[in-house]
Amino acid sequence: MVPAGCCDTGGSGLRLALVMAGLWALCCAQPVRADTPHPTRFTHGSWTSKDGVPSMVQSLAQTRDGYLWLGTGDGLYRFDGVTFEHIAPAPDHPRGAIPVSAVLVTRKGELWAGYSGSGGVEVYRGGRMVRAGMPDPPGEITQLAEDLDGAIWAVGGRGRRALKRYRAGTWQGIDSSWGVPDKEFVASVLAARDGTLWLATNTQLLFLRHGAKRFEATGLGVAEGASMAEDPHGHVWLSDPSGTRMLPDYPRGARVAANPAVFPPSGTIRRTTILFDREGSLWGSTFTSGIFRIPAPEAAGQPTGFGTANGLSSNQAVAVFQDREGNIWVGTEMGLDQFRISNVSRVDPPAASSAFGYLIAADDTGTVYLASGPTLYRADPGGEPRPVLTGQDEAQALCRGGDGTIWLGLPGRMIRLRGGKPVETLALPDRALSFGCGEDSSGRLWVARFDHGLLMRDARGWRRIPLPPGAPGRPQDVVIDGQGNPVIILDRHALVRITGSIATAWSNDRIGVTGITTVHGGPDGLFVGGGQGLARYRDGRFARLDIADHPWLRGVRGMVQTRAGQTWMVNNHGIIRIATADLDRAFAHPGDPIPHKLLDEQDGFASRTQRSDGLQMAAGSDGRLWFLTRQGVVRVDPNHLVRNAAPPPVKIRALTADRHRYVDPASLTLGRGTRNLSIEYTALSLSVPSRVRFRYMLEGVDKDWVDPGTRRQAFYTNLAPGTYRFRVIAANNDGVWNHTGATLEFTIRPTFFQSWPFYALCVAAALLATWLVYRLRLRRMAARMRMRLAERLAERERIARELHDTLLQGVQALVLRFQLVADDMPPDQPARRALEEALDRADDVLAEGRDRVRDLRMIGAPDDIEHMILDIARKQAFDSATRIHVSTEGQSRPLDPLVCDEVARIANEALFNIWRHAHARTVEVVIGFRTTAFTVRFRDDGVGMALDIVRCGEKPGHFGLTGMRERARKLGAEFGIDSGPGKGTEIVLIVPAGIAYTSIRKGRKMAVTAGDGDD
Repeated sequence: MVPAGCCDTGGSGLRLALVMAGLWALCCAQPVRADTPHPTRFTHGSWTSKDGVPSMVQSLAQTRDGYLWLGTGDGLYRFDGVTFEHIAPAPDHPRGAIPVSAVLVTRKGELWAGYSGSGGVEVYRGGRMVRAGMPDPPGEITQLAEDLDGAIWAVGGRGRRALKRYRAGTWQGIDSSWGVPDKEFVASVLAARDGTLWLATNTQLLFLRHGAKRFEATGLGVAEGASMAEDPHGHVWLSDPSGTRMLPDYPRGARVAANPAVFPPSGTIRRTTILFDREGSLWGSTFTSGIFRIPAPEAAGQPTGFGTANGLSSNQAVAVFQDREGNIWVGTEMGLDQFRISNVSRVDPPAASSAFGYLIAADDTGTVYLASGPTLYRADPGGEPRPVLTGQDEAQALCRGGDGTIWLGLPGRMIRLRGGKPVETLALPDRALSFGCGEDSSGRLWVARFDHGLLMRDARGWRRIPLPPGAPGRPQDVVIDGQGNPVIILDRHALVRITGSIATAWSNDRIGVTGITTVHGGPDGLFVGGGQGLARYRDGRFARLDIADHPWLRGVRGMVQTRAGQTWMVNNHGIIRIATADLDRAFAHPGDPIPHKLLDEQDGFASRTQRSDGLQMAAGSDGRLWFLTRQGVVRVDPNHLVRNAAPPPVKIRALTADRHRYVDPASLTLGRGTRNLSIEYTALSLSVPSRVRFRYMLEGVDKDWVDPGTRRQAFYTNLAPGTYRFRVIAANNDGVWNHTGATLEFTIRPTFFQSWPFYALCVAAALLATWLVYRLRLRRMAARMRMRLAERLAERERIARELHDTLLQGVQALVLRFQLVADDMPPDQPARRALEEALDRADDVLAEGRDRVRDLRMIGAPDDIEHMILDIARKQAFDSATRIHVSTEGQSRPLDPLVCDEVARIANEALFNIWRHAHARTVEVVIGFRTTAFTVRFRDDGVGMALDIVRCGEKPGHFGLTGMRERARKLGAEFGIDSGPGKGTEIVLIVPAGIAYTSIRKGRKMAVTAGDGDD
């Protein structure tokens, strides 16, 4: 860094700045190379053309809905973390003006896009691009900016079109009358928070005070391709090919910057773009050498660079942007890069990819030691690793000793270190390979030597310790449990715990984890990890968590339980965090889900665990956790974990139905007959899009939320017409849910065959069909009844003829002959008197027989039912004071002859019962000719019937009512009685029209009154 205050005088100042920058690069600072390791606190991700990224990402912005907008050589795109979606220009957009070279999101939330090829400026409104009406647009709009008053400034290169302002709906050219040099190239503008507008050309820096109409020159010379940014404290910084530095507060008359440091460039730079992130670090693109980052530039932080050698999609980096979640995005000619603060950071040193692997241990004070090859590193609490022992043989074992010491195993010897310095060296019996070591609570040192058995050293020196009889395998590692006892791992298939002089062996069958990968002794028990899960030994028994229920517990290779109540583990899935209470509860209920957090490659754990022996993780007294991987050492600080607390905005991208795709739908009315559709939705959490989870529901179809995991599309089939409401919610990478989500209402219009009129027609047709079937059945029943009645009538008439022609005629002939005999006998002869009496009786029998024969025949004509009933009434011996009234209602119609006969007989029985039992003064008969039925009502004002007779429908020992009911049933008619003591009686007969009437109608209405037996 060099002082910046001397660079205020045009070209000479620029040359001096370049010289000073070169001197800094040579003498005072470490040059930033393209292959400098990238910032260890960040996880890098990259999207290129194979992922759908368009060519040459030149500008980046983010709208309030969370979309990341890209101005590219192929046009305008928006990105939701998964899909790059092209946004077409306005319909009247100039042909051929495809590249978008600048994008801006205003404080109102509108997206503005500047085009190359004289395409001007467009605004995204209502789901489409509209022209902003810029007259005479420049050939390329390189930057868009919004000032304090909401005016939009467009940078367009050189000449009279180089700078334009959009204010109050009008574009205005900013030319020399504003103090802008006509012949200079406008490189960039910066709208500062205090209202000042800064402008950098290819040679100088100018500024426009808030509310002023003319730019003022600063006298500071700048190189071509300069850009500016404002830090969190309101200081303006400038970066150009000569370096990056803070500017003096020129509007307030300052000539020297508050921070005079100049950060030199990392190489040949064509142009730059810089920004400050929320932590105050400065990021910049170089267009030729990748990107750079200066942490805390006001405190002269050390710059770091990142280029293609580190994984950047291209060294030709153009755009730099920070999104709402704090991620840094870089647009390059070949793709899009993301830098996200990670919870897992790489530790350097030791160097990556050690040929012999790494060893780790922490002493009693919480100081962490790392061994890699011949070098031992020491990391004090809060510090970084530094070498404390080098040039030794390859480290073979590393373990905690007593009294704040560490044991380091080397070929043929064990070295005790305190504070990173050797304090004791113990020679081993030979130079055999040591696999692991540990010092127990009695101060005894244990060393596992695999092919050479188990060694123990106490005050009497080294001794070889025999394993229990039948113990399978050879010593492979040593772990000290929570009580300070050594636990020996044998060939990863068994354990031996030594308590004093007692050795206890546990086979893999008893432990149940199949292939021991780690052992951890703590206050909660002895934990054993393996290929089949995790086991815990406590209170004399093993309890297990199986990978069938918890697959993420497979092959645990390290464990630490912290005072904060957390259990940390590491395996090839990543780093696992569990609440210790949840883990303890899981062993009591091993099948239940265990809440846990997994940090994997997307969090910075970009390798796999080692297969070597010894501890694979350790905890320092500062709370930081250290982990060994195949490609280096990584670290997690549980006290400073980054959590994405921003609920993701949820959007419904499109609905597709009948091969038509509706983009950004709010509400839709779909075509008639639509049955199948798909809905695309997204959540704008860009940090780790692959971890975003969704739930959706189509109200009226889904009974509960559907969990599709990370899938971003819903499918529905066989939907009926109607209005539907689709809801979707989402959670970000850290499980923070947006429970409001997004909603889409759509209506499926019915076809004619799905409409209510069609259903009404179907119902009407069904009712009509039912009515027709009923009518047909009624006709068939009436026909069968008529046929049966006709058969009965014919049989009765035959009987009547036979009785008349045979019996009555024969009896009559006999009576005549007997009469002749009587006439020949003397009048005073007693026999004659007896014979004449017999003949009189015979005449009575003949008269009665004729009456019975007449009864067998039809009583009256079917078209004169009124007179027929009146005749029946007259034949009853009613008292002369009884008034009989017969009347008709409706249009008179001929009755079926058989029905007429049955009605007459029912009427005869009803009137007879009234005469016999009612003692009525008035009798009324009402005959009704209705459209639906033929009715006859018999009413009297007599003594009425007992309620039990009305209820039973008959009087014991009498059959009049029963006979009337049976005749009505044969007609398919309804028969009813309403009566009570002292209230008279009403008898009702209702015969369906289809049975009662013939097809001939006759219009007649009459009322007949009978009194005293005549009318």
